[in-house]
Amino acid sequence: MNNYIKLNEDRWNKVKNAYTEPLTHEELEEARHNPISVALTVGKKVPTEWFEKAKGKKILGLACGGGQQGPVFAVKGYDVTIMDFSKSQLERDEMVAEREGLEIKTIQGDMTKVFPFEDETFDIIFNPVSNVYIEDLDNMYKEAARVLKKGGLLMVGFMNPWIYMYDADIVWDRPEEELLLKFALPFNSKELEAEGKITIDPEYGYEFSHTLESQIRGQLKNGLAMVDFYESCDKRNRLSHYGNDYIATLCIKL
Repeated sequence: MNNYIKLNEDRWNKVKNAYTEPLTHEELEEARHNPISVALTVGKKVPTEWFEKAKGKKILGLACGGGQQGPVFAVKGYDVTIMDFSKSQLERDEMVAEREGLEIKTIQGDMTKVFPFEDETFDIIFNPVSNVYIEDLDNMYKEAARVLKKGGLLMVGFMNPWIYMYDADIVWDRPEEELLLKFALPFNSKELEAEGKITIDPEYGYEFSHTLESQIRGQLKNGLAMVDFYESCDKRNRLSHYGNDYIATLCIKL
């Protein structure tokens, strides 16, 4: 499948899950009157001190559609732009913004291409777990660094690659079966499909584990200095009994 991005886009335009359910008015009012609480990963909120390091409030929610984090940033006084490849996810942000009288700019865009912004535009880029859906991270980190102001913050959540060593169907749907190592890392569903080793379910799309080198060094080599990180886990996932399945990083553009 050469155009895997299009299939993944179609998937997010159709799927309904916890990440496509916009905040209610009541949830947003609670967010308005409490310290900022948003998630880059499952299982843990971003430390509030991460946001306190920012020099300004112009924020890009990268692959961050769905009417969840964007509206929280808006009620907290941020100048919010959401970029996502899914039109339906962006429509959720637009719906919440209209309902609540908020200003949220939405742009349909692809992380594997040049970002449609000028150099040094944003104070913060907030990227919840999403780069699992793109095969090569080089463009994403290069472009994120380009559009960040000097001293700007990049907050990224991503999957801990070790979880891709196991068959996801057994992990999630067949708890009675023994967990056995199945895939070598880095996991690349496009290549495995071409080799006839897996069949892609359109409901889930194409995923890529990435190495820690591509995730972490990918940020460092673009002039982004890592100043904090944390791990978290999805307790619905039985692999989480053995280790954390998510990582979040905070970098500052030098």
